[in-house]
Amino acid sequence: MPTSLRHTEETSCAPASEAPATEAQLRETIRALEARQRHLVSLLGSARDAVLEMDAGGIITSWNASAEHMLGWRAGEAVGQRMCELIVPPAQRAAHEAGLAAYLKTGRARTIERLLEVEALHKSGALLPVELSIFTVPADSAGGMPGFGAFIRDISRRRAAEQAARLSQERYRAVIEHVNDGVVVTQRGKVVFANQRAAAILDIPYADILKQGFFHHLHPDDQLAAAQQGAGRIDVRLVQPDKAPRWLSMGSSVIPWDGDTASLTFFSDITQSRALADSVRRSTERYRAVIEHVDEGMIVVKDERIAYANERAAQIAGIGLDEMLQVGFLHRIHPDDHALVLGRQRRRLAGEDVPSRYELRLLLPSGEIRWIGISVSVVPWDGEQGILTFFSDISQRRKLEEQLRDTLEERETILENSLVGIAFLTHEGVFRWSNQAMARMFGVSADTPAPRDWSTLFSSQQEYLRVAGDIAACMNEGRAYQGDLQMRRLDGSLFWVTASGKAVSVLDKTQGSVWAVMDITPRKELEAALARASSEREAIFNSALVGISFNVERRIQWVNDKYLEMTGYSREELVGKSSRLLYDDDATYESDGKETRAKLVRDGVYVDERKFWRRNGETLWVQLAGRCVSDRNPDAGVIWTLLDITDRRRAEDNIRAALEREKELNDLRSRFVSMTSHEFRTPLAAILSASELLRDYSDRMPPEEKVEIFESIGAGVQRMARMLDRVLLIGQVEAQMLEFRPGPTDLLALCHAIVEEARALQPKSNCKVLTDFPAAPPPGLFDAKLLRHILGNLLSNAIKYSPQGGEVAFRISLQADCTVFEVEDQGIGIPPEEMPHLFESFHRASNVGDIPGTGLGLAIVKNSVELHGGKIAVRSEPGRSTCFTVTL
Repeated sequence: MPTSLRHTEETSCAPASEAPATEAQLRETIRALEARQRHLVSLLGSARDAVLEMDAGGIITSWNASAEHMLGWRAGEAVGQRMCELIVPPAQRAAHEAGLAAYLKTGRARTIERLLEVEALHKSGALLPVELSIFTVPADSAGGMPGFGAFIRDISRRRAAEQAARLSQERYRAVIEHVNDGVVVTQRGKVVFANQRAAAILDIPYADILKQGFFHHLHPDDQLAAAQQGAGRIDVRLVQPDKAPRWLSMGSSVIPWDGDTASLTFFSDITQSRALADSVRRSTERYRAVIEHVDEGMIVVKDERIAYANERAAQIAGIGLDEMLQVGFLHRIHPDDHALVLGRQRRRLAGEDVPSRYELRLLLPSGEIRWIGISVSVVPWDGEQGILTFFSDISQRRKLEEQLRDTLEERETILENSLVGIAFLTHEGVFRWSNQAMARMFGVSADTPAPRDWSTLFSSQQEYLRVAGDIAACMNEGRAYQGDLQMRRLDGSLFWVTASGKAVSVLDKTQGSVWAVMDITPRKELEAALARASSEREAIFNSALVGISFNVERRIQWVNDKYLEMTGYSREELVGKSSRLLYDDDATYESDGKETRAKLVRDGVYVDERKFWRRNGETLWVQLAGRCVSDRNPDAGVIWTLLDITDRRRAEDNIRAALEREKELNDLRSRFVSMTSHEFRTPLAAILSASELLRDYSDRMPPEEKVEIFESIGAGVQRMARMLDRVLLIGQVEAQMLEFRPGPTDLLALCHAIVEEARALQPKSNCKVLTDFPAAPPPGLFDAKLLRHILGNLLSNAIKYSPQGGEVAFRISLQADCTVFEVEDQGIGIPPEEMPHLFESFHRASNVGDIPGTGLGLAIVKNSVELHGGKIAVRSEPGRSTCFTVTL
């Protein structure tokens, strides 16, 4: 009997000790208790859960039928065994024992009085998921150890159901997450679920879909339709800022969700499919437009009737489109061609191989026969086989072919009777056809077999290979070949031909080439004779003592050797070039060209002397003579002869220069005589007058007057002496005999002395000489004698040509490495037109009046400055001032 039952029985009998009962009552109580125990045992035996009891040591004391069925151990096998070793898996046994021990010790344990889901060990060794509830059983007596009871429920089916439900949910979620459609579940206006595909299609963050939904991203015109959508699918537009609009195909349905209903919306992106559909529609429309407007007729024949025809087909057949669809397809075909068309159609539908392209005739009501070219194929049409036929009007082409055939026959006759040899060759050089002239040219006759190819007709194998290479290069580049060749007749004799050939097709070289060959042996013989004559003439021209050239439009085409010698150019530098290279500038070249052309057009010849330039820059004077090749037509070419007259022109220039020099000397002599007669007359008259006074009145003159007369005589003598010195000095200058001897010079002392001398020579002048000299003497070496001539002349002129007086400034300064002398007056000035002649000998300005002078001073000054390597400059305002600047 289980301990719990015993405990109940003892408890029930406890009042007997306190209140003794009758034996009958006691037996009745025992029977009741036994009945109750049997009832309890029956209940435990019929329980669906396994029920077992253990003592404090974990030994099984009770094991019901459900435990036997559930765990595989019969009660007899289980009772007396440790529960831990019998049904607890090995991995959990230590924890189980530790829990029981802890409870017996402390009265507390995590596994007692709790409902646990664990695994139990079946007798077969399999693990069985169970629901375990361990409870305590009070001890039998005071101080005894409590026992334990356990309810064990097999939850395998529940676990399997839960696992199946979990797997089903995972599979459902996997399907929902990986389905190609976006899925959104909305309940009471709020999104409660959305798959990741929905976020990807909408291009909206997943969190935003759960928070805000997506209907507000639909096109405003589509939002109402989407919200009121029933069964089926609709197409809506998705519009988002900065993104191209997209199309969604959307469907919805009502589903249960968490005990309530919800709206399930599923959608997919059909943007590409709509674009494809639009493209297909446009393609279909274009195809239909092409079919309707193509230049070929198109019909579909089914069951020997026309099932479809385009407008062009009706136009070619000369019948209305509606009428064409009603009559048989043989209606317009020429009766003589009916059998051909029907036979081929039936054989084609039977699968036989028949020609798909051929030509036939249409018979129009007017009696006109119209040729058409047709192309036929079998196509599926409305679930059956049909005959698709394209055809076009080829009447004009047939007419042209007939004309071409007639033309070819005429040309064949012309080619056969041509004087030019004509041949067609394959791309290997084999003769395909040649005319009679070609046969006669190479000596082919009825008795002499024609060569297979033309390699044997060349003068040598090497020549054939060379020409074949040139021909191949021309053909590959799409060019025609033309050249003069030496060929060999069949009898072995050589002769010259000019051959020209071209590929029949630039794209397909295998079609061969066509050649025209002409015998040019007489021409070659003439060319050889002409070459010999040309060589002789070339030798004659090259031996000529004059330069000869042939020019066309002022471009040099040919020159002889003398021409090259005269100009210094090579033949390569001249031939093909403009004659401009013989001129110094463009202006002269253009003006000479106009003058020359005018005379050639007028007279046909031109003769003149002209100055050219050699290649090295030297001047070349020539006697130029030209004659037009064609009368008075210089554009056809001009032959020029050049005679070098440079030496003659140089001699003439020297003679002219000598004459000019002689003239200048004569002018100088005249001016010298005029000057000396004037300049000497004045002092001589003074001397003569003074001598007469001394002769006639010396005894009556006071001594002071005599001294004055003697001084005037001396002054006149000095004046003539200075004039003679200048004449001698200018003579030395002209003869380039003036000496230059630079050396150390006290420049300031010299300049002061020159100032005093100038004042002494002009004692009656009202000029005031102002000097501006540096404190230290400027460095440098000077020729004191020449410097005295330079500064003395400039200073005396400044005083002399300032008759009204005024200031004369004499300044010395340093500029860089040069010493600068300036003499400036306030005199009569120099006219601008006489500036260029200012430093010429014996030249005097036109405004000097009766102021005496020789006209030699400034010439001496200029030459003295140049001997120092310096320069002199002058500026003047007539009537106001003149300033000379000397830089040494």
